[in-house]
Amino acid sequence: MFVFLGFAQLLNVMSYCPPIAKAIRPLLASLFASLLGLGHLGATHLVGGDFYYVHLGGDQYQITLKVYRDCSPANVNGTGFDDQVVIGQWDGTGLITSADVVTIPLTFSNVTNIPVEMGNPCGTPPPELCIEQAVYTTTVTLPPNAYGWDLVYQRCCRNPTIVNLDDFGGTENAGMTLDIHIPGTDITTESNSSPAFQELPPVALCSNLPFVWDHSAVDSDGDELVYSLCAPLQGADAANAQPNPPSTPPYVPVPYMPGFTWDNPITADPAMVIDSQTGQLSCTPTVPGQYAIGICVEEYRDGTLLSTVRRDFQFNVTTCEPTEMVLEADAVPFAAGGLTSLVSYNEALGLPAVFSYPNGESFPMAAWIADNSTPIVVDGQTMVIDAVVIEGCNDARFTIFRPESEAAFLDTTYLTLTGTASDGLDFSEDFYEVIMLADSISSDIELGLVDDNVDEGVEHLLIECVYVNACDQVSSTLARVVILDPLPIVATPAPLSCLDANGNQTLGYENISGYGPFHYTWDGNDWNNASHPPSEWTVSFDSLFHFLDASGELQHETVVELVVEDQCGNVTNHLIPVLHPVSIDAELCPLTDIPFPAYNDDIPVADVLYGGISILNEPASGVPLVAHASLAGSHWKLSGLEALDTPNAWEEILTIVDSCGFETQSLVRIRDCGIPNVFTPDNLSGNNVFRVRGLSGMSGTRLMMFNRYGTLIWSDETKLDSESQLVWDGSYLNDDPAPEGHYQWVLQRPNGEHEHGSLHLFRAQ
Repeated sequence: MFVFLGFAQLLNVMSYCPPIAKAIRPLLASLFASLLGLGHLGATHLVGGDFYYVHLGGDQYQITLKVYRDCSPANVNGTGFDDQVVIGQWDGTGLITSADVVTIPLTFSNVTNIPVEMGNPCGTPPPELCIEQAVYTTTVTLPPNAYGWDLVYQRCCRNPTIVNLDDFGGTENAGMTLDIHIPGTDITTESNSSPAFQELPPVALCSNLPFVWDHSAVDSDGDELVYSLCAPLQGADAANAQPNPPSTPPYVPVPYMPGFTWDNPITADPAMVIDSQTGQLSCTPTVPGQYAIGICVEEYRDGTLLSTVRRDFQFNVTTCEPTEMVLEADAVPFAAGGLTSLVSYNEALGLPAVFSYPNGESFPMAAWIADNSTPIVVDGQTMVIDAVVIEGCNDARFTIFRPESEAAFLDTTYLTLTGTASDGLDFSEDFYEVIMLADSISSDIELGLVDDNVDEGVEHLLIECVYVNACDQVSSTLARVVILDPLPIVATPAPLSCLDANGNQTLGYENISGYGPFHYTWDGNDWNNASHPPSEWTVSFDSLFHFLDASGELQHETVVELVVEDQCGNVTNHLIPVLHPVSIDAELCPLTDIPFPAYNDDIPVADVLYGGISILNEPASGVPLVAHASLAGSHWKLSGLEALDTPNAWEEILTIVDSCGFETQSLVRIRDCGIPNVFTPDNLSGNNVFRVRGLSGMSGTRLMMFNRYGTLIWSDETKLDSESQLVWDGSYLNDDPAPEGHYQWVLQRPNGEHEHGSLHLFRAQ
């Protein structure tokens, strides 16, 4: 009894002497708690909480209590959540019994860590800050009564580091009360569920940076909600940290330090306010510290207040360090032809180590690869370049990154370009800014090179990329780009050689220059073996297959298209004749000369065989063909060609052999070439028709007759190889007789060649 009397007297002294009270209050509270064996209950860990209910129907209500605790080192005793909480139930009489107390056990799966986020993307939360949430929920039976029900939870104690609350009795003694009201039948007989706040606001705010937060609640009944700042309620103390039952209403607001009130709970400019209709909470805090605040939401139905839900919470205002900005801008070369990198040239191809331009400038190929670590001299400056780009070939692509914390904002990145390249001439004049869209952390831009067709040699650009984030913090980066003029492809086809026994012919190029590596297409096939010597560049041909047309006839000419494409997509092509045996298909008159090629492309014709015997020299006796051969420029000429013991119209096979050893059988036809120039279609003499003979084996040969005005009056053609002649009887196509006079004839062979001559038609009187 003496001890308690001493404490009572001491408390009486403290009430008259505030300085003494302030000095001994913490010691007194600690001692008092120790004497009662309750020191562990007085731990300072409460951050706040909120309380709401849902009407399940009838007398059943689901109640939910959320409690927030400090899990940082500031919770020196490491006090956790209570294994169970005590909820007091008061009816309208204001009385409570043990039967009116509900205990809710904690399911520890309902304990979660609250992510510590800043109320501004520019801030970095204090590393020691830690907040946990515990959710207690149960169902209670509350029959209707005239004055409704009040449900109350009380707990001690708050953090002693709170700066906006008066420490009368020790801040740690300023416990917390959370209460909710279920309206009675005097207010409404309709069902009602209370509003419930949505997400927690950030627990940490940056000093001197704006803070805006949607602190709205939801109401399942669709009642009108009105928001306001309000005072947290005091309840419990270190001596009775979890009252059972809780104390009787009404409850006292927490005491504020001078300069603070429930509607001005934090040092800020502009002050903290909440929009009464939307619940948007805003301020710009100016002084670091820990502040306790209260947010209330009232629900109205038809203008009548039904209930109020109070959230008790703490804001930690801290001095924020600038967010570390990461801004990357690398110039990456890419080719128009789809190739992704420009590489050094292959010395085996004879390419230079330095490219020189007509204006006297040069550029070392050692610096060709992007991000080269070797400093080089460009325009008299020593630099390490990020990319080499070529006008009309490739471009410089930049990817700009910003922190994910900035992704919610629409921002603009500005570019500054200096160097020897000219705006609008060498690159696009629009290359000065890039828009960073909301929900994006990167953006790609291209320099937009322009081929101005002017020999400028080597130029360079220094590109500075400046980014200003939502917090007005500035970050910048640099990129260096070398711009080269385009170079034409120079590619000389390699000399041709004979097909080998397998039908393989070497094809390729010599003295290749330009922007490599090169891409080759030969005869429609891709060849990417430029690293091999030209002697290994071969293409296979079948001399019996490739040289026959769709009808099985021997083709007179075959070419292969050799295409070279450089890194820039520029193309040069060459049509290269394939070296294969020459053939002739000649129709001759007796005793005339036969000209045939002396060279098969670049390969000389070595011999001509008839019956297996050479006739390029005076043939031996008994050869069925008489001829004399002589070389006349680029052709051989066979003179005095005639058949022995053959009719006037005949055909024979000659075998032509080139110096590669390939043989080609060629057809030679000899016919009766006597074509008259006068005839008398009068049936009185023996010269009644005009005829062209020696057409055996030449189906599709057409004979046409034209009058002196150039009008076609008659035509006919051979239908079968067995037809040896074409005959005109002097009539029109309608069988009317043609008048006497002068006419022109044209003989068109199947191969398209023509013969023509004059003819006079006489008729006897």
